[in-house]
Amino acid sequence: MIADIFKNFQKNNKTGFIPYLVAGYPNNKVFEEALYLLDDLGSDMIEIGIPFSDPIAEGKTIEYAHHKSLENGFYYDDLFKITRKFKDKSNTPIIAMGYTNSFINPSPEDFSKNLELANFDGILVVDLPYQEKEILECYKENNLEFIQLIAPTSKNKTISESIKNDPSLIYYITQRGVTGLNNIDFSEVILKLKNIRTITDTPMITGFGIRKPDQVRRFKEYTDGIVVGSFLIEKFLSSDPLREISNSIKPLIDELKNE
Repeated sequence: MIADIFKNFQKNNKTGFIPYLVAGYPNNKVFEEALYLLDDLGSDMIEIGIPFSDPIAEGKTIEYAHHKSLENGFYYDDLFKITRKFKDKSNTPIIAMGYTNSFINPSPEDFSKNLELANFDGILVVDLPYQEKEILECYKENNLEFIQLIAPTSKNKTISESIKNDPSLIYYITQRGVTGLNNIDFSEVILKLKNIRTITDTPMITGFGIRKPDQVRRFKEYTDGIVVGSFLIEKFLSSDPLREISNSIKPLIDELKNE
């Protein structure tokens, strides 16, 4: 499903929109409402971050959201109830994004099965080495498409070896460091995206630090999807987060959808 959607974007020179939410943040009610709102606004896939105590790739904004969700008593059954209900009403794919320690308890097999039963479509494990083929096979066996992260520092050999695992998508990180920073080197990113295209035709999505329509405009012809995380998570601190999300995210989606 995920691969088909983004291969279609690739074929038709379109770019999908992928928002990132943290499960249970700021609470289950607002999280669920935001999930439906982002779907209504035109999201092509939605990433759901699984709260973790040490989210090493995250900047202060998303790290705070992870910790706050855990402090509030994040509970998988609550999340799974929300995602099952959501997927009964929506065809928009949802993926679980997080860290290895969360995704191997009580075992990779059990966790993958739980995600499948909760109607997740895919999985992205930030710190899982591509050499962990047995874990990757667990995802496939439980009908979860997996997404391969590629960093700006990744060498061509590493990219080629990771692609042998047949990911549905590549997620290219636009900048060195954690999420939410504002230090994107556009020339470097575009060169890297072009280079990856010479290695594989696997669809690519791009994220970390993207928050402005002009950034979307500059990237969209080189990538098959744009991920927006920290910029979106910031809006939950507003007194009216759903309105802030709608007002802030709509210009980004309009930039993507307007040819």
